[in-house]
Amino acid sequence: TPASPALGDPLTLTLTVAAQPGVKVTPPPFGEALGRFSIVSFTPRARTTPAGGSVAVQTYALQAPMSGRQRIPPLRVEFVDERPGAADGGPARVRELLTEELTLEVKSILPAGAAMGQLHPPRGRLPVSAAGRALSRFWPALAAVLLAGLAVIAFFVWRRRAEVRTRLTAHDVARARLARLEGRGLPGPAEADAWYVELSDIVRRYLEDRYGVRAPELTTEEFLREARALAALTDSDRALLSRFLEGCDRVKFAGYRPDDAESRAALETARRLIDQTRAAAPGDAGRDADGAAAAAPAAGG
Repeated sequence: TPASPALGDPLTLTLTVAAQPGVKVTPPPFGEALGRFSIVSFTPRARTTPAGGSVAVQTYALQAPMSGRQRIPPLRVEFVDERPGAADGGPARVRELLTEELTLEVKSILPAGAAMGQLHPPRGRLPVSAAGRALSRFWPALAAVLLAGLAVIAFFVWRRRAEVRTRLTAHDVARARLARLEGRGLPGPAEADAWYVELSDIVRRYLEDRYGVRAPELTTEEFLREARALAALTDSDRALLSRFLEGCDRVKFAGYRPDDAESRAALETARRLIDQTRAAAPGDAGRDADGAAAAAPAAGG
């Protein structure tokens, strides 16, 4: 919604997944398969039905990239059917559903028939002095050298700022998602699966954005193998990450139901992982010095 937006209008995309009792659902990870749309905000919610089923709702606020016909590719929903007789005698396997592709026409904000610009005829040649003729023989080379130098400087400045901005944004996005999850309260037995799925996704998505690890396509074992290869992570980081993901998998796949103290500890572990591996801001001493020393005692729990 809305069905016929104009460029600049906020767009709302809502995905609702309803599952019967005994079916465990994993909604699409944050930001997956949204094409060229920018994500302004993201709100996930989950509840249990009176019959024991579940309903997961993801609400995105989007911004269209341009006017014209735009598309949102199909969204992928994974599920495991653990109902009696659904596994054909074997272990339940992960299956997936794809939503239909969404298309919409984004209207331009320019009036119909408006001209994009108006060209004027040339004014004719200007007289050239002797000094101008001499300079005209050399200025192309001088301009090329100057532009090449400026381009090299601009490229390195832009790349450095982009790297810093990307790392800081990864931390900010992860902390914002963590705050929203914490604001919803600790999960009860019926909400534990969805809550721990989102908690582990926050940490995996953060490490993907921070270090370039492809989180969504990897199992926990594969993800931990990639994380152990990262030189930027300390031994305590890797050990803490391994314990955290294994604890989340117990809830998601083994049917374990944690109490409030365990869920609160998992939340604090996720916050600790995100904070102690964040990129140093400009002017900070950097994690390799003060940051790593400060993180070491915190990882002991």
